[in-house]
Amino acid sequence: MLRDIRTHETDNLNKDISILVLDDPDPVSLASHCYSVAIPGRTSTLIRFQHGNPSIEINGLTNEVLLAIMADRLKAFQRGPFACSENAAMLEHIEGALLACAERAARVALEQN
Repeated sequence: MLRDIRTHETDNLNKDISILVLDDPDPVSLASHCYSVAIPGRTSTLIRFQHGNPSIEINGLTNEVLLAIMADRLKAFQRGPFACSENAAMLEHIEGALLACAERAARVALEQN
């Protein structure tokens, strides 16, 4: 079942980019794993997240991967002509999210031992 995501539509540029959820949510995690991002006049980009136990098979991106990419971009912006307080705030939140991911991974590892 296709589902549109529109929470990114904060300005005219983003209103032209469409995000579609391509799969039904997993019955256990309740999360979807496959997304299509379409930019007018360009080929769509498929984003496929990890589905299932990564110790058995790595088959997609993790939340940490996308957060790390965003952090890298924002750090670059902050070194150049696009530095601003809003980018600094986004970077702070993304770094906080990465920290929370690491804390969750540490907790899960402890629970498995």
